[in-house]
Amino acid sequence: MASAIVTEIRRSDRSVRWVSFRSGLDCDDLVSKLEEHEDFTMVDLANIAAALGVPVSALTPSARPTGR
Repeated sequence: MASAIVTEIRRSDRSVRWVSFRSGLDCDDLVSKLEEHEDFTMVDLANIAAALGVPVSALTPSARPTGR
């Protein structure tokens, strides 16, 4: 999930600090989550998506068929 968020941050030409401010997440907490030391909550994802102007689904891994 962190890699998808980093991709969207880069795509939007924004900084982690900017996303932190706009999403209401503490910058150190956001960095820790992007480095995969902590998990993102659904609220985090919703706030980050809103800050970046993308749907939450852009920040989450896609479901893969199980082959059944």
